[in-house]
Amino acid sequence: MKRTGTLLAKEAGLRAFIAGEERPYVRCVIADPADPTRHFECRVLDESDLPVAVGEPITLEIIRAITDRRSGQVRFDCHWVR
Repeated sequence: MKRTGTLLAKEAGLRAFIAGEERPYVRCVIADPADPTRHFECRVLDESDLPVAVGEPITLEIIRAITDRRSGQVRFDCHWVR
């Protein structure tokens, strides 16, 4: 599944252990183009930075959704679609 939207924020240069392997990622927040008040928090895996500026359109391919049961918030692990 792909998600397209406007990049609202990004935090580059992050690293995390995912499936027992340390991998770089960029934390992003994107806005839904149909409803700009609806935001999606994503980790763009295997990238240390993205050449997309805040305010520009971005397309991500969702790998999996992660639900925080305490807060009910859903985050997505993604790959950047170039």
